[in-house]
Amino acid sequence: MKAIDWLLEEDNPPVRYLTLKHLLGKPEAAPELALAKSRLMQYKVTQGILKHGDRFWGDDDQEYKAYKKYTGKYWQVIFLGQFLADGRDPRIAAGIGTILGQHEWTLRLPIKDGAHCLTANVLAALTRLGYGEHPVVQREREALAQRVVHDGGIDCGIMGYSLLPYCYMAQPKLLLCFSQVPAARRTPAIKSAIKLLVERLLEREVFVYVPGNQTDWQKILARNPGHSGLPPGHTVKQWVSDQKDAFLLERGPGDPKPKQGWLKFGFPLHYNSDVLEAMYALAESGTPMSAALDRPLKVIESKMTPEGKWVMENSLNGKMWVDVETLGKPSKWLTYYALRVLSHFGRAPLPDAGGPVRETESLRASKRVSSSVYDT
Repeated sequence: MKAIDWLLEEDNPPVRYLTLKHLLGKPEAAPELALAKSRLMQYKVTQGILKHGDRFWGDDDQEYKAYKKYTGKYWQVIFLGQFLADGRDPRIAAGIGTILGQHEWTLRLPIKDGAHCLTANVLAALTRLGYGEHPVVQREREALAQRVVHDGGIDCGIMGYSLLPYCYMAQPKLLLCFSQVPAARRTPAIKSAIKLLVERLLEREVFVYVPGNQTDWQKILARNPGHSGLPPGHTVKQWVSDQKDAFLLERGPGDPKPKQGWLKFGFPLHYNSDVLEAMYALAESGTPMSAALDRPLKVIESKMTPEGKWVMENSLNGKMWVDVETLGKPSKWLTYYALRVLSHFGRAPLPDAGGPVRETESLRASKRVSSSVYDT
């Protein structure tokens, strides 16, 4: 079966819609695209999540319950946004209302304490769900962009324990969040944040950023004496800072190495990322092809099966309310994203697609069906 035909099957409405729109270039006014869009909420994973709504949309103001991996309400917003669910659906809109703040008009996210990745994930999801113009979303997105620009990167609390100057893991998350804002409506802070994040990803070939001396540094961290082992008035944070300064002065961070975890592709992802998602974020931001992207693109190309598909290598199945595809099996989500990335960066098309992506029999059939629907 041709890869495009496979993506156009009816069992995954979001992938079918995305394939029609972005791989086959169907305009919004096209009847087959409108029909596919109308069926997005039929996705079995979306429906499965919503069946558990009374267990995560409820009165869960306690932070642990709201952010609980991966069954709290914030994570359901993230997942539903990735599945292109309809945010106007009453079951979803009610839950989003508790996050946006029906009266306080405040987004209850821990941006002041870090958590850039979670903040970006939620803001991106709210935008996909139709709330991108909500004043709270606009305000929090702008605050996140300003903070990234001010800090010169993603500076969350955990970085004090790392040899890296800022977080690399979350960069694709923030880049996806900011790239959703139409170019003509991006504020100076959002433009600067996008530019900074793209530069940071390119300077390390996207995934080659792990400090070469990381293992030795972890051994030092393992000797952390804890509060009880420190002199009065000393803190663990200061002990770590002193050890880090001495280590970097003596040995430096070491030559960067590839982030091995990023070489296993998965969907949906959590706070971490992978090469495919990072490249998709770069594509969505409009980043052009450059020599720095050749290595990550080769990683993506190397994972294509003879049938022109990509396999799920990393999964949250068993942790979510509903499983998404099957670990170790070809993934329609990953295949779509891989083709989208390769298309943007001008790499060779799938060998079974007969050259440039073309109209398939499945698409021709869908035209006949949708035509009859809209003619009545």
